[in-house]
Parts: sequence; C-alpha cells; structure tokens
Amino acid sequence: MEFKGKKVFLLFFSAVFTAGLYARSLSFQIVQHNDSMNGVCSSAYVIEDELLNYFFENGYIVSNSQASISSSADDDKKLWCDGYYEASDGSFDDFVQIHLYFGENPNINEKKVSLGMIDSVSWNITSIKTGKCLEKNTKSVTKPMGSDTEENVRNFASDFAAHIKKVITNRV
Repeated sequence: MEFKGKKVFLLFFSAVFTAGLYARSLSFQIVQHNDSMNGVCSSAYVIEDELLNYFFENGYIVSNSQASISSSADDDKKLWCDGYYEASDGSFDDFVQIHLYFGENPNINEKKVSLGMIDSVSWNITSIKTGKCLEKNTKSVTKPMGSDTEENVRNFASDFAAHIKKVITNRV
C-alpha cells in the first residue's frame, strides 16, 4: 500500500511539473489616454480584470504591469520599455501593451464602467523570446446600443482577449 501511494504522488508531481514546462505565459499592460481624467478609470480596470481571467482560465501563466496613464509618445515608450523588461525578467513568452483612448469629455465619470467612453483601442503584441512584433494594430470601439453596462465592457474585453490568444497561438 505504501508503494502505491508514492507511485500516485510521483505521477501527480510529474504531471504538474510537465504541464508547467509547456504552459504558455503572457504579461500585459493597460495604458489609458485621456487628459481630462485624474486617474485610471474603472472601465480600464474591468478590461484588465477580464484579460487576466480569460488567459488564466485558458491555461496561461499571466501577469500584468500596473495600469497607467500616458499623455505623450514619450510616456508610451517609457511604459512599453518598463513593461517589456518586466515581462522579460519574469521569463514570460509574450508582452502585450494595450492603449485605451477615451473621449475628451471633461464631464466624464471615472468611476462609471462604460464601453461608450472608449473611442478606440490599440495594441502591440511582442514575443519576448525573439523580440519580434507579432501584431500592432488599432480598432475603433463600436458604441453599444441602448444601456451601457459593465457586461458590455467585459464582453468587449473577452472578445479582445480571444483575438490576442489567436495571434500568439498562430505565430509564424
């Protein structure tokens, strides 16, 4: 009986260890663009949360850099470098920087979760191992019809995460 227990433990341990060797990993960073906001808004945090959940549930080792605000190309470059090197130091496979461009409305409510506040999203998916850009693109955000809810933001983020997964899975 004692040998059987050790055998089961060794099989379990080797399965977990082997899965860890082949697990994909991803680090990402949300960068918010809007000069009328004082801090990172709730919609950006909901997108960040949905991306973390999506990749974790799909078997990825996933991490993120702190969501940040950028007001210039220099800020963008500094944030990208910080996120890329952080992902590299963590031995991640890929790094994704996501820019959220919010409408320039001085009456915007940072606490409200709304897809309608976001005008467009751009992203840069980079392989840490090769340094190669896998995809760099921009997309306008379709404004929801009717009421705008957190569910709209989560659905958008989940669809976006599926796109990122497709890009990194189908790399050349």
